[in-house]
Amino acid sequence: MKTIGNIIYVIAGLWLLFSLVSCNDNDTFGSGSLTFEADTLSLDTCFSTIPTPHKTLMVYNNSGNGIRISRVYLEKMNQTGFRVNVNGTYLGSDAGFQTREMELREGDSLRVFVELTSRNNGDTVPKLLEDRLMFQLENGTMQYVSLKAYSWDAILMKDATLKKDSVISNVHHRPVVVYGTLTVDTNATVTIAKGTTMYFHSGAGIRVNGTLRIQGEKNENNKVNEVTLRCDRLDRMVSNLTYDNNPGQWGGIHFTDISHDNEFDYVDIHGATDAIVCDSAKNQNQTTLTLRHATIHNTKGVGLSSNSCNILMENTQISNTFGDCLSVLGGNVEMTHCTIAQYYPFDSARGYAMSFHNRIETVDYPLTLRAYNCLIKGYADDVMLWSANVAGKEPIDATFTSCILRTEALSDYQYMFKDCIFEDPNNSDYYPENSFVLFDTDNFFYDFTPKENTLPISKANGEFTLPTDRKGNERYSDQVHDIGCFETVKKP
Repeated sequence: MKTIGNIIYVIAGLWLLFSLVSCNDNDTFGSGSLTFEADTLSLDTCFSTIPTPHKTLMVYNNSGNGIRISRVYLEKMNQTGFRVNVNGTYLGSDAGFQTREMELREGDSLRVFVELTSRNNGDTVPKLLEDRLMFQLENGTMQYVSLKAYSWDAILMKDATLKKDSVISNVHHRPVVVYGTLTVDTNATVTIAKGTTMYFHSGAGIRVNGTLRIQGEKNENNKVNEVTLRCDRLDRMVSNLTYDNNPGQWGGIHFTDISHDNEFDYVDIHGATDAIVCDSAKNQNQTTLTLRHATIHNTKGVGLSSNSCNILMENTQISNTFGDCLSVLGGNVEMTHCTIAQYYPFDSARGYAMSFHNRIETVDYPLTLRAYNCLIKGYADDVMLWSANVAGKEPIDATFTSCILRTEALSDYQYMFKDCIFEDPNNSDYYPENSFVLFDTDNFFYDFTPKENTLPISKANGEFTLPTDRKGNERYSDQVHDIGCFETVKKP
């Protein structure tokens, strides 16, 4: 009897313990509904046939009871191209595009991953794709999250090598998307036509052995048809930062030592790692690159790096780079009405606005550098760096004429500066928010046109004035013009 009694007491104690644990774990399943992080999950605009990055959706049980989910499935099954993973279970064909019999205790959550690979839509504009992720609960409740995306048919270039003269354009308004390396072969001249936008996947870029021409324009109707080179992400990283405004999203352009006579006009290059790199030219009598009406902006490396090349820059902006905006080692460089602005917002260890050298260790790199009517600014007290082959004995062949510079005119190098203005870093008038038309560091938008009544206005040297500015605005011959690539518009 005593033994049986003890057993009863043990059973009763275990029952009480299990009851308490059950209550504490809220194992009571009943009525209630799920709470979704959002009622619609949007994948923004994507390119047809190209997989999108995944997005995440959280599903919560805040009902006060445990909830049994009988079934989770895509309403249109596999017809739209959406792919879904629910808490580690992929809703693919092997699972019948669904998952069944899930339990979600009160206070717990599910993580849902959604991707999309859409089919070609046969249209010249993005087409809306919609589906619904359905949650069928054991208590009879049906809930869903809407899935939406715009699918855009694209011209896909994947590790392409162009071996003959070619033209790249947005045929029938279809975007050009580049994966891997787009190579311009030795004897080929490739032209990117006016109005074309090229979208580069992560790490993708252009390697030029031959010749690359970018032919944006401002036409007779005063409309600019620029060429744009950018990343292929059309969505946002966070609410105030798009991938398009984030540096290091694609590889950039690399001119090899045999490339020559490259010409860019009316082009916007942004979001790259190293935007433009020019290797040491084998033929020193040829021009490697001519930049006119160009913008190089927001790079994770250098904006433009030139090693022993002939470079011509007119009405060009190079801005906001983690490395140097403009880095020159030897060669012949001429720059007129250029704006070099070093305000990289993502890292205070940013490089210089401009660096130029004619010697590295014991190796000489002959350099001729001429800058006219240029604006070179940045956050640092001194944004320029240079060195000569024998400092103080043999001068570096560089001159800046009628420029505004944020640097110090050291006594040994005063000969380099003719009619230049040197910014005082302690003068608030020279702060970027007081100098430029738009300097929005919260949303990463910039317009480096000088504000009216600021230092660059009407300080340019007429002898070196170009007929138009970066935007194609005329610089009228009877007026005094502005330093930098942007002209504050004045009526004739």
